[in-house]
Amino acid sequence: MNARIPLLAILAAGCQESTFFTPPENIYEPQPGSIEGRVCDPSGRTWLPDAQIYTYLYAEDGHIYDTRQAFSDRDGFWLLDDLPTGEFGTTYQVYVQYGYEMLDQIEVFVSDGENVTLEEPDCFDPLAVDVAVVTGDYDDFQEVLVNMGFANYQEVDGLDHDELQSFLLDPANLEPFDIIFFNGGHVEEDVIYDTDGTDKKGLTEQARNNILAYVEAGGAVYASDWAYDDVEQIWPSRINWVGDDEIPDDAQAGEYDFVTAAVSDAALAEFLGKNYVDVEFDLPVWPVLENVDGSVSVHLTASVEYRDGTNTFTLPTSPILVSFTSGEGKVVFSAFRMAKNATADMAVSLQYMMYNL
Repeated sequence: MNARIPLLAILAAGCQESTFFTPPENIYEPQPGSIEGRVCDPSGRTWLPDAQIYTYLYAEDGHIYDTRQAFSDRDGFWLLDDLPTGEFGTTYQVYVQYGYEMLDQIEVFVSDGENVTLEEPDCFDPLAVDVAVVTGDYDDFQEVLVNMGFANYQEVDGLDHDELQSFLLDPANLEPFDIIFFNGGHVEEDVIYDTDGTDKKGLTEQARNNILAYVEAGGAVYASDWAYDDVEQIWPSRINWVGDDEIPDDAQAGEYDFVTAAVSDAALAEFLGKNYVDVEFDLPVWPVLENVDGSVSVHLTASVEYRDGTNTFTLPTSPILVSFTSGEGKVVFSAFRMAKNATADMAVSLQYMMYNL
């Protein structure tokens, strides 16, 4: 019996505790991961709340054993967490659904303990756009913007010659803004043009050059109604207006009218879900477009009347909402007053134009 003790002692000495098991604290457990993202309304107009986002968890034999799901919040954000990753990571199929409509299916690889943030889709977000509004007598873009949810806009008093001129003469004033709106009826004489010969320092030309440089560097200008001179003076070859294009205000000849405008832009028609919209010209002497250069996009056309002296003329397909690129930026002009035409259709049209600026 005692002769066996040395042998047991030898065996015991040769077998350390770690030979038989690993202490629990030394066993690595793969950590769960997560996926987060944002969902846009299919129209591209706004972030979508209450969309259902989900993915399936699969066992080794390929059977689904669980589901992770979430719903987007009012700003479109969503999060799928507590996702098993395994030692070498796991690929998930993420489904984005709204009602019965499947909006997207995304394949996402999640490594051990990784938190994956998906790239945001393109979506119109009014809070992410910085806007300057040059006020005027005959339009109120600022009211329309407020109704659309814009918060980041700054007003420039377009009826104060000195304030408007000071704003336009310093390129650093224009630079911070994504879009500058020019309301119809702002001060133009000795700001945008000089017809009385008093601009001895060339300040109107400097202001025009600054606007041009701002757009060509990637900025956007949106002008309406009587602010057509801003467009005509800076980009004279793009649009052919009635009257003499070299004389400010000479195109202001449109008659009172209520027209059914044809949506000549297929993408806008799809965005609106219709091919015709109503537009009101509630004041006379609005600027009439005769035709445009081939580089100009026409979004709305209408049969309109204008007066030249005692004669009245009809243009059956006058462009009334147009846009064109200049350098890296863009210019939009509407012959009608936006605030007066702030119907649901016009709000969607404005949103579409801004989304594409």
